[in-house]
Amino acid sequence: MPVISYRHENWGLLMHLCFIDESGTPPSKPDERHPYFTLGAVIIKDADWHGISNAVRGFCTRHKLFGELKWRFFSPHNSSAENPMLGKNVQERKALSLEFARLISDSPLTIISCVTDIQAAFDYASVTNQQELYHFAYKPLTERFQYFLQDQKSLGIVIADHRGRDSDRLFRAHHEALLAKKSKAVSMYGNFLEGLFLQDSCHSVGIQLADFVAGAIHRAYSTKDAELATILKPRFRKKSDGTIQGHGVVHHPRDRFNNSLVRK
Repeated sequence: MPVISYRHENWGLLMHLCFIDESGTPPSKPDERHPYFTLGAVIIKDADWHGISNAVRGFCTRHKLFGELKWRFFSPHNSSAENPMLGKNVQERKALSLEFARLISDSPLTIISCVTDIQAAFDYASVTNQQELYHFAYKPLTERFQYFLQDQKSLGIVIADHRGRDSDRLFRAHHEALLAKKSKAVSMYGNFLEGLFLQDSCHSVGIQLADFVAGAIHRAYSTKDAELATILKPRFRKKSDGTIQGHGVVHHPRDRFNNSLVRK
């Protein structure tokens, strides 16, 4: 009886987890109050996950933060009942955001992101609603994860925030369609493991990190306040010459992207 081999050229090497989240709800149509839509991701080697998770939990313990860490909770005006920073004043929340950004910057992880010009995106026939805008931004982000995996000679898994039953169904279908596309008989996402993992952000430290990263990058583009994004800069994926544009941060669509928009 012939021996069936399950050997993959990358088996036995590294495994990386790519946690993805977005900067707020994607708009259903262009709106000058929201010129950009941002997807942010943190890539964590499997062996480093526990250490990073422990660092985040230590941050929460030190500051008596009991609950999920969301980007919007650091805002001085957020009074949501589930915000673990209720009772913290403006200065305290600012200090917490800076400390959390430094924690991410000091962690062994890699940041990638896609900043989408919403008006330019909706000029495409394929983008007519929120879901399609999300999918439009997801492709270039996952392509950068694939390039990262190729560089590292690693396999990888994508883990994203649960967004509702219908949205999740369409998201999984979009992810599978990307992986199924072939180029010269070789998958464009050859280092991805099958499937897309969706998790509630309240149960995922990785998604909470991605949420903060997406928020900081989005703020840098939509308000030109880049203080937190600058702290995160050392963790961005980059070329050997230090170039981040096109590697750690993707402007999408590249040929129509307007870099000078500001939130109204």
